[in-house]
Amino acid sequence: MTSEEEILGQLYKSFIENNEKGVYRAIDKWFERDYGEKQLLFKLIEAQEEIARRFEENECFLADLMKSTTILQKSNKLITEKMANEGIVSKNKPTVVIGTVKNDTHDLGKNIAACRLQIAGFKVIDLGRDLHTSEIVDATIKNKAAILAVSSMTSITMGHLREIVELLKEKGYRENVKIMVSGAPVTQEYADRIGADAYVRTASEAVETAENFINQKN
Repeated sequence: MTSEEEILGQLYKSFIENNEKGVYRAIDKWFERDYGEKQLLFKLIEAQEEIARRFEENECFLADLMKSTTILQKSNKLITEKMANEGIVSKNKPTVVIGTVKNDTHDLGKNIAACRLQIAGFKVIDLGRDLHTSEIVDATIKNKAAILAVSSMTSITMGHLREIVELLKEKGYRENVKIMVSGAPVTQEYADRIGADAYVRTASEAVETAENFINQKN
């Protein structure tokens, strides 16, 4: 009988090699043996973080990072479906609305963060990319989001981040939501200047910050 460690090892190796079928086979094996899903999710995160590290260190290509993100998203969906089929209920944390601002089509980092937040137990509403300020704000209010994560990857579009904060104030919802901002040109100084609650650089920081937000309320 294949042990937990062996399956996790197979999962990690397949993920690092961008072997999509190998990852899914490992997930199938895991659920066939009724092992707990948390270890599986943590191993997926560990593998994806290693891919991200390699990309930062120029040890792999952008295509590898993009492929790993797709595998992470599909794996998370598969695990969620298997948990539902087996009657395993995951307790959702507060709702996070996430997206990129108008005229910004860079969504790789957003996609990773959205998936990582979902794995961490948050209910994630991924609006996508290239969104009008009003779309983001209306969705935040409609979904009664506790956290809004929004990014801008260019200096030309980052002004929309300020617009979002201001419109949430106008709509009377600013006190109900924590706002984290990110993106290549964004800094902590800019986040402070526009009145955001946090600035994050990576998906890991997004999850950590979201966890800190809900712990502050408890």
